[in-house]
Amino acid sequence: MDLRSFDRIGMPLAFLAFLFIPSTLLAQNEEDALRMSTLMPGGTARSAGLANAYGALGADGASIAINPAGMGVYRSSELSFTPSIEVNDATSLHYGTSNADTQTRFYFSNLVLAINNPARNEGDWRSSTYGIAFDRQQSHHYRYFATGRNVPSSLLHQFHDEALSVPNPDLANDFPFTSSLAWETYGLDIDPATNELAPAIAFGNLTDQEHVMETRGATSNTAFFYSGNYKDKLYIGASIGIVGHRFRRLTTHSETNLSPDSNNVVYSLRDLTYKETVNTTGNGFDAKIGVIGRITERFRMGLAFHSPQWLQLNDAYVMEMTTDFLHLNDTIPTAFGATSPDGVFNYRLVTPWRLVWSAAYIAGPNGLFSVDYEFADMSRMRFRPSSRIDDEYDFRVENDIISNVFQPMHSVRAGTEWRTGAWYFRLGWGYSTDAYKSTDPRHGSAFRNYAGGIGYRTDHVGVDLGINYSERSTRYLQYNDRYIDPTIADLRNYRVMATVSFRP
Repeated sequence: MDLRSFDRIGMPLAFLAFLFIPSTLLAQNEEDALRMSTLMPGGTARSAGLANAYGALGADGASIAINPAGMGVYRSSELSFTPSIEVNDATSLHYGTSNADTQTRFYFSNLVLAINNPARNEGDWRSSTYGIAFDRQQSHHYRYFATGRNVPSSLLHQFHDEALSVPNPDLANDFPFTSSLAWETYGLDIDPATNELAPAIAFGNLTDQEHVMETRGATSNTAFFYSGNYKDKLYIGASIGIVGHRFRRLTTHSETNLSPDSNNVVYSLRDLTYKETVNTTGNGFDAKIGVIGRITERFRMGLAFHSPQWLQLNDAYVMEMTTDFLHLNDTIPTAFGATSPDGVFNYRLVTPWRLVWSAAYIAGPNGLFSVDYEFADMSRMRFRPSSRIDDEYDFRVENDIISNVFQPMHSVRAGTEWRTGAWYFRLGWGYSTDAYKSTDPRHGSAFRNYAGGIGYRTDHVGVDLGINYSERSTRYLQYNDRYIDPTIADLRNYRVMATVSFRP
């Protein structure tokens, strides 16, 4: 086991596994692009009670994330803040075994300072509103815990294909985070019977597996906005947003070989563990413009365009692998470990533009109905080389994959609010299609959101409570789908939001 020469192995060119390495083994890929491009308004407790169907209503902190023209509906200045609690459940199903885990998080969903400036004369422009708004648009706090029994493959089988994918490889330089670690820990070894590279878990062997993926972080947008009110019939607005993205993923993949060969030093592996730690940080900016028109006294329509987000990102990552073999004799060690070098990568991401169409019906002084439709084509996401360093890598492979596996997303949000005295009661519902094409093994179910809320508002103070329950089903690959079935994850999110607002 301790004297090996990888140069002795013939290198067939038929294997191109490197192009199909799953997301958990690379720092930046199509799944990371989707995570950073999937946004939804954090909003206030009031907007959350209507499932954020707020594009044509306005005068709320959620407007800045949907249609900035809605900030022009304000008739007075306002300061509001929205603390929130979220509970994220993930139930993973893998080869017939189901496991669940829960993460709980306190955060601020929305902070808004809107300064209303009434016109000094009775001109056509009645007022302008400007200010700053913070909105948390995505949460990444989940823990996926999947176990599989009698899985007919091993992660080592993918590493084996990877090592054979290029002629005369130098694993330490070509694949320092993956198959090189397997080689250093004897997960890959030379079979003396064939003088060829072999995985320490033989092809055809069954394994018991445990896969734990813990994620945390958030995507937020701090926007500076300006909006205007023309004759109380037309509202226009624009904003420039500063985007912040934080993400950390710790993945631990463990396997137990159900048929270790005590008579063969190569195939005597009992257990292996492969760990990946990835930290992604970055920032960027975007712009939004919008308009809301009062078609009649009771009917409004709105239209908003969201530019792409231009993000500058940095990945820092490290991988570890440990193996444990049967005790064959007193001279051969049984446990090995290896750690990759620290990986750092700088790059850019351009998210897709979005279009939001909205309509609202004001049912007299005591009620309203509102609906939003949002379009975003996820196949238009694009990685770009970093502008901070000289890098010739063009991301052609990653961007081609994005074009091939993703499709446009269509989102619908609908809500209603009814008033009795100073009390307000709200209900809402939201729906978004899955970004993956139906032909992709990761294609999941649509996102569904069910909302409700209550509020008490006076001329100067408002207190609102909103509750959201959302669910969706997604699929992810622990490694190459040539060898393993997707893991099905049912995700459920519970959010409780409280907004306190002050008006002079």
